[in-house]
Order: sequence, then C-alpha cells, then structure tokens
Amino acid sequence: MKIINAFVNSFPIKLLLVHVKHNQFLLFYWLILFSIVDGRFGKALGIPFLFLDPIYMGEVGFWGFLIIGVALAGFSMAFNITSYILDGFRFPFLGTLPRPFSHYCLNNSLIPIAFLTFYVQRVIVFQDTVELYSGPQIVMGLLGLFTGIIFMLSFLFVYFSRTNRDIQKVMRSKTLRSSKGSQRVRHNAFKQLRKMRRSKVKVKYYFSLKLKHYSTRRYEKYYDRIAILGIFKQNQRNAIVIELLLLAVLVILGVFQSSPLFQIPAAASGIFLFTMIVMATGALSYWLRSWVVTAVIGLLLLFNVLSSAFNWGYQYPAYGLDYTGEKADYSLETIEAISGSEEIEASKAHWLKMLENWRLKSGEEKPRMTLIAVSGGGQRSALWTINVLQHVDSVMAGNLMNETVLISGASGGLVGAAFYRDLFWTDKNPQDKVHLEHMGKELLNPLIFSLLINDIFYKARKFKYGGQRYKRERGYEFENNLSENLEGMLDRPISAYQKAEFSGDIPALLVSPLITNDGRKLYISPQPVSFLNLRPNEQSIVQGVDFRSLLKDQQADSLRFLTALRMSATFPYITPTITLPTNPPIKIADAGISDNYGVVDALIFLNVFKDWILENTSEVVLLSIRDSEKNEELGPVGGENFLERFFSPIQSAYSSWDKVQTIKNDQFFELTKSRMGDHLKRVEFQYVSEEGLEERASLSWRLTELEKRNILKAIHKKKNQNILRSLSGAKRY
Repeated sequence: MKIINAFVNSFPIKLLLVHVKHNQFLLFYWLILFSIVDGRFGKALGIPFLFLDPIYMGEVGFWGFLIIGVALAGFSMAFNITSYILDGFRFPFLGTLPRPFSHYCLNNSLIPIAFLTFYVQRVIVFQDTVELYSGPQIVMGLLGLFTGIIFMLSFLFVYFSRTNRDIQKVMRSKTLRSSKGSQRVRHNAFKQLRKMRRSKVKVKYYFSLKLKHYSTRRYEKYYDRIAILGIFKQNQRNAIVIELLLLAVLVILGVFQSSPLFQIPAAASGIFLFTMIVMATGALSYWLRSWVVTAVIGLLLLFNVLSSAFNWGYQYPAYGLDYTGEKADYSLETIEAISGSEEIEASKAHWLKMLENWRLKSGEEKPRMTLIAVSGGGQRSALWTINVLQHVDSVMAGNLMNETVLISGASGGLVGAAFYRDLFWTDKNPQDKVHLEHMGKELLNPLIFSLLINDIFYKARKFKYGGQRYKRERGYEFENNLSENLEGMLDRPISAYQKAEFSGDIPALLVSPLITNDGRKLYISPQPVSFLNLRPNEQSIVQGVDFRSLLKDQQADSLRFLTALRMSATFPYITPTITLPTNPPIKIADAGISDNYGVVDALIFLNVFKDWILENTSEVVLLSIRDSEKNEELGPVGGENFLERFFSPIQSAYSSWDKVQTIKNDQFFELTKSRMGDHLKRVEFQYVSEEGLEERASLSWRLTELEKRNILKAIHKKKNQNILRSLSGAKRY
C-alpha cells in the first residue's frame, strides 16, 4: 500500500494529472505527434513518412535524424518551459530545491520519454520492414537522433544552470532584499502567496537529478515563501529568454532558406511550428489566465472583421503576369465575348493548320493519332506517368511523341508528361532511367520549410521574372526545386512552346486548372483554345476560359510554364492558391477537382475535330494513364462509432468523387466512340499497389524508397503488360 501511495503522490504523476486538468492544449500537440508517428494521421498524404524517413541534403541518415532530434528536444523544452511558467507555483516545495527548473523538467519527462520510445520503435520497424536500409544505416540514424536531443538539451540546461538561482543563494541575500523592498512589492508578494496556497498541489515524493527518490520535505528548512516566489519569478524570466532564442533561430533559418543546407526535414519544420504555437499559447495563458479562451476567440473575430474590411492577406501571384497595371475584367460579358463564335472559329482554323503540320511531319498520308490523358496524384502520379511513357515509347521504337497530338490531365501526372515532352524536345534521351530518379527526388522539405518559416510570418525577399517583381514564397521554392530536380527543364514562359507545338515538333499540352469563383476551367496553352467552349446553342453555359484571351493585356504569354503546372497541381494549404490580376480577382484550384484524369478535354478535342480526324488518320488511340485502379473491390463494412456515423455522409461523398469522375468519363467516351466507331480505341494503364502492401504510394510531393519501388514495379502487372504487348505492333516511321 505504501508503494501505491508513493506512486500516486509522486511528482511525475501529479504533474501528469495537472496537465490533464489544466493544460489540455499542451497534451493536444503531443497527441498529434503520437498519431502521426503511429500512421493514424495523414497517412494518405505521406505525413508519417516525413518522421520515419526524414530526408536532408538528398538522403536519409545521421544528419536528418540529428535535426529531428534537435527539433524534438526544443519542443520538449518548450513543453517544460510553458508548463513550468503556468503551473510551477502549484508546487511550492520545488522552490526549495537546488536547480528547481531542472528538477521540474526531469519529473515532467513522462510524456517526452514515452514519445521518444514510441518514435524510436516505429523508426526501427519501418526502416527494417521496407528492407531498403541495413542495420548499420538504422543505427546511424538513431545515433543522429539521440545526438541531436543530447546536444539541444545540454545547451539549454547549461544556460539554466548558469542563470537560475537556487533557494540557498536567495536566502543569503534575503536581509538585503527585505531592507530595500517597498510596501507595494510586499503587497504583491503576499497576493501571489495567497494564490499559491489556493492552488497548491500536494506532492510527497520527487526524483532528484541523481535519479533518486526523495521526500518533498527534504529541504524544509529553506521553506521561506517570499524567497520561493522570487525563485519562480527569476526562473520564468530565464525561460522567456530561451523562448526568444528559439524564435530567433527560426528567423535565421527563414533568412537562409534558399540554401539546401538550411532546408531542414519537413518533419522538423512541423515540430518547430508546434514549438512556436506552444510558446505563444503558453505566454497568452500566463498573461491572461482564465480569460485566455475568451481573449483568443475575441482576437480571432476582430482579425477576421479587420482582414475583411481592409482586405488584409497576401494574394499569391502567377509568375510572369503583370499585376501593376489595369486588371482584366472578369464578368459574364467578358466570358461570352472571348468565347464567341468568331473566336471559336478562329481557334479551330488555327488548330486545323497545326493538325496538317503534324500529318505532313509524320510522312504518312493517314498516320495514327495518339492523345495522352494523365491523372493527378502528386509525385506518385508524376513518377508513374514517366514510367509508363518510357515503356510505351520503348515498344513503339521511340515514336510515341511523334504520334501524339495532345496531352491533357491534372496535377502531378501533367508534370510528368510535360517533363517527358521536354526531354524529347531537347534530345535528352527520354527513355533513360536516370530521369525516373530525377522525378523521384524530394520536393516537400523546402516547400513545408518555406510555408512554416517564411510564409506564415513575413515574406521579406523578392525576385524578378518576366520583367516583374514578386515576393519569394513557397510557390517559388516549389517551382525552383522542381526545376533543379529536373535539370532545368520546364523553366520557360508558355510562349516558348508555341512554335514547336504549331509545327508539330512536339505534342500540344493543355493545362486546365479550375476557377474557384464560378467552377469554370481556365485553359492555359500557347495556342488559341476557344474551340474547347464549343456550344450547341447560345443558351449553353460557357464551360471554360481561354487564359491568353482573358489576360492578353497582363503579359499572358510571359506566364512561367512551371507556374502553369503548379496551378494545375494546387494542393490545399501545401502549394498556395494563385490569384489572377482580374477584377474581381479570380482564384485557381487543382485541375483534378473538375477532371482528375484529363479525359474530358481530350474527348472534347476529338468531337470538335472529328471530321478531319476521321478523314486524315488511320486510327485514334486515347492513352489513359491512371494513378489508381479503375475497378476497385469494395472493402468490408465494419462497425461505425458515433463520430464515424456523424461524418459518414461527408466522408462518403468525398471518397466517391474519384469514382464519380471515372463513371462520367466513361459515359462521355462511349458517346464519342458511338460517333467515331472503331476509329477510336482506348488503352488504360493503372497503378496498382504491389502485392503485400496495404496501400498505394501516398499523395504527396515526397516519396519513400519503398513507394518509388512500388510505383516502378506496377508496370509489370499483368494488365499493364498486356497493353504494352498490344502497342508493340505500332507502325514504325
């Protein structure tokens, strides 16, 4: 019974209970970290892999884990500092101990130690399971983790040991301090003492810095309440200095973020953000006490009103466009005007010339025409698309791009297809497997780092493009790192592709993100594309807007092609939503919201130019590259708890959106095929996860080595191999 009583009344257990009662916001951040590492939070987006497989300077190893260790130690210390400032006064005995803050941290380490143990276990299991890391590699990673933790904690504890006074030093100067104290100071001190008595938590035992178990009455002879209060005040001031130091570190990282050396693992950036939030909420709680929740809600409401009234907030631009001059009018009248019959007929005539150029270049009277439609899906889809295109091009003896007239799609798939087209255009041997390595390089670290360190606070630096100046933010970092990974490819204005597309040297590529204001597509191409708005009658709604026609006075042709691709791959909160220089401002969203597979635009093209295609081609092949299985088996329906039943209607609608698009695309394809007959064929490559793996690669801009291997092996699935064999009889030029 004594053992149970000692355990229940020990300092670590009492601290844990105080957190549960008073500091739920601190426990919430730990809960998120536990959920991420366990794979229960953000698994589909690949967030757990950022912790279990951190990349730094292009590789997973000692230094990446060391930075994670530094970040975890900083977060743990922020947790200790914040809870000490808020709740240290509840334990008056603490002020009698030598180095009270160090004792507090030791006894408050149940949660940090539990998380570290769990994290290490998950890292070992993950890296051992994927079979891509040897035992020594795993050991080196963990050595880096513990080195980072020890380094950070040592630095912080050395600071506190040199600056914090203990009770004995205070008692020696007590007489001097008492003689100098004013009546007001004594009044404030006694006021604080009354609060300490009301909020005191009874503790019988604690762990000393020598890891021994002692009674809290050990230093009872120093139990002077005024002196104890001074200890807490002085310790709190030093804790605030450390908080400011951590903030300064984050600012320095932001200043040098363009250097790969300072682009720390994305997981570390996230932990640093949690650290700042913990410090900020702790400071508010300390200053406002019981009014903190009311004050935070009030501040949020006030900021919301003011931001609306004064139009606060940064609008992310499309690089190359002119935002300084007069804005383009965006209204129903303008949309109708740039999508009128004259514009449609002019664009059709332009494309008929393009088609003739392509046919003449083929050297055949009736060449086979290929349309490529690729699906969205982040880096997963980008790597899968290149993998498929390389294999298809190989069985077609390198003639895939010569046969292809149009490439359409969304998000990552379009990035992969655009990269492959550029490799073909610049004679970089697109079938070389090294290009798969380039596309598989990590993109998420600099993106998340810029988001957390730069974009949330102040965007100080600027850059020039197309004669315009823009602020450097995460969109810029994403584009530049993508360009570097792809050896400088794709970094051109859209106008650079106009001549090559028109002459038939390369396929035309259509970027079609969504306009969130009204749900229309924004068609981005160096060619006029008003024909995509061909309508049976004037009562039909205009479904899209020609980008170059809308923004002809805002340097539309100077739009950076990488920016156009990013507009099509706008993942919420990760890559910023772009605002165009129009009145009213229109915002752009991911193309996958409208059509994640690029099939609709390809079929519209076929319907518009059906007569020419039937007369001048031998056949048309719609080559569809999906990053998902088309006919998935329905999973078992398990029991639902209350929350699952509550959110089930929303979750079901969201999860079925992909299938809804697939069904509608198939319906549209069958209608088109009924008009074109056997002249139109369709082949579909599908990325299906490797046997033995529960799920396909995550939807992210960062893939693990296991996910890359999984994606590359999917081409060897029986269905995909059958399609390749059917294409191997393609005509040779």
